[in-house]
Formats: sequence, structure tokens, C-alpha cells
Amino acid sequence: MSGGGSAAASDAAEADEDTDWSSWCGWHNDHGSLTGLVPATYTNATGHVVPSPDPMAGLYVRARDGRLVKVEFPEEEGCLAFQIGETAQVHTGGCLQATPHAVRGSKLPGYSRQTFAVFMEPEHDGPMPLPPGRTVADVQSGEAVKFLPKGCRTLGSRWKEGMDFGQF
Repeated sequence: MSGGGSAAASDAAEADEDTDWSSWCGWHNDHGSLTGLVPATYTNATGHVVPSPDPMAGLYVRARDGRLVKVEFPEEEGCLAFQIGETAQVHTGGCLQATPHAVRGSKLPGYSRQTFAVFMEPEHDGPMPLPPGRTVADVQSGEAVKFLPKGCRTLGSRWKEGMDFGQF
């Protein structure tokens, strides 16, 4: 994940493993090319904006080395972060890898988390060819598969050469 400054990330050693997530948004990779994100806003039961009520709540990513990382946005206004999606992974022949991520909700009742995401993707019938010189095996390395969280299906199990974005 990178951002318009760069999103700071910290180890989330205290976080539970991949399977202990709230129903807010379990582990997945975005399907499109690129996802733009703004920092989350939390509100209480009366609708007032409050700081995150639970230090474990928020966006988490699985790093390329397998670490669980809680994404921390800078305090400045106007921050925008980006996540790579699976379509970009295909279009770059695996040079860019999709960002496995999940959102953990607050375990405290009476709070709401709001955010805004913009999903950028090709036309529905847009082709998804590999770049010249890249192979299907290049698209998702064994190392990348090794650290996919439980519930994240491999790209190779869903994408096949010759598909367009709508078929994918």
C-alpha cells in the first residue's frame, strides 16, 4: 500500500490470526486494478465523530513476508492511500501483486466506521493479456501464494489466459 505521502504501517503483533475477524470485511484481494482509499472516520451512537474506539479496529494488510500489518494513515488532512488489485497483477505479469487486506471492526458496541473507496478497473470487456515475455507462472509466485490469508483464493484458481475483465 502506498499513499500520497505514504501510509505509515505498524506491526500488529497483538492482532489475532487470519481467521479471527469481524464480519465487517474479511480477507480478500480487490478485483480491479487500483483502489483509492481515504482514512476511516468513526462515529458513536449519537452520530458524533470520535477517535477509533478500539485500537485493534481498522484496515490490515498481509505483508509479502507474511507479517500482519495494521495500516496507519498520517494525521494530516487530505491523505489518500492506494491498494493494488488483481487486474493490475495480471496486466503487469506479476510485477505488482494484489494487496491482501481485511477490516477489523470495533469490538465495542455503538460505534460505526465509515470510509470511502474508489475502485479503478478496465472496461467490462477489456482484455487481460500478459505483458510480452511474462508467463502465467510469473503472475502469482509461489512465495506470494504461501502468505495469502485463509479465505483469499489464489489468482491462478480464477484467472485464465484469454479472459477479459468481465469473464474474470
